[in-house]
Amino acid sequence: MLMEINLNINHKIGILGLGVLGSAIAQCFIDKKINIFGFDISSKFYKNLDKNFITILDDISKFYTKCNIVITCLPSEESLLEVTKNLNSKILFIETSTLPLECKKLAKSQLNLKDCKIVDAPLSGNRLAALEGKLSSYLSGMKNDKSIASNVLNIFCHKVTDVGDFGNGIVMKLIGNILNLVHNAVTAEVLTLGMKSGLKPEIIHEAISGTFSSSGVFENRGKLMVDQDFEKEGMNFSTPLKDSKFITELSRSNLVALPIYQVALQYYYSAVANGLGDKDASSIIRILERNTNFRR
Repeated sequence: MLMEINLNINHKIGILGLGVLGSAIAQCFIDKKINIFGFDISSKFYKNLDKNFITILDDISKFYTKCNIVITCLPSEESLLEVTKNLNSKILFIETSTLPLECKKLAKSQLNLKDCKIVDAPLSGNRLAALEGKLSSYLSGMKNDKSIASNVLNIFCHKVTDVGDFGNGIVMKLIGNILNLVHNAVTAEVLTLGMKSGLKPEIIHEAISGTFSSSGVFENRGKLMVDQDFEKEGMNFSTPLKDSKFITELSRSNLVALPIYQVALQYYYSAVANGLGDKDASSIIRILERNTNFRR
């Protein structure tokens, strides 16, 4: 169910984790001239943010006293559990990280002991999408908490979907990531086969885009493959490879085989092994071209 948009924000909002994605989310608030607070152990990504609208705290305890809503955008299970374990303030957490379901449930249990609230609201999209306000969120949790959280999420998301009970958000995010990875792999296969058969990549992309056979990944990441533009600040291989562990565990625990996903994932391993780890994930087409002895 899509959430109703309401940008009347009367809360003190903080962002915990100002890395690649968190700093881009902060920029969305700044662009809308909404004052926020921030905390991160590294200044690498937030140092260029406009300090007229974001106050960076150097002590996490002080950070908590300034906020009643905190958006968490964290890199690991350990970081989330450390945050929720040592909290002493009553806060609503909007947990946007892509982390295992069991980790989020444990964080929720820790927060319940402290009379804090949490919604699970993982995000679909990368830094570029965040800067353009084109992220999507899969929002799950208690009804009243979701109502508050949706108003905040709509500041930097173009789509917020209520997916039900707490934890459904991360499940939705992970199954969506399966489609993302498989679509990316098959896009590379289609373009490589077409080019080796004598078609120009631009014509392949133009002909398929907008048809029933197309996808958002084909139209966007496929364009990068056509242009051989792999330096975009999009999604490198670290994220899908990290997420693959969570997806594999989810499939194992539910006894659902994912053979197509696992085959597509092999291209990602090969790309990293061949030195493409810091490139956009569209660069897997290089692996297909090498495997088929094709050069443009």
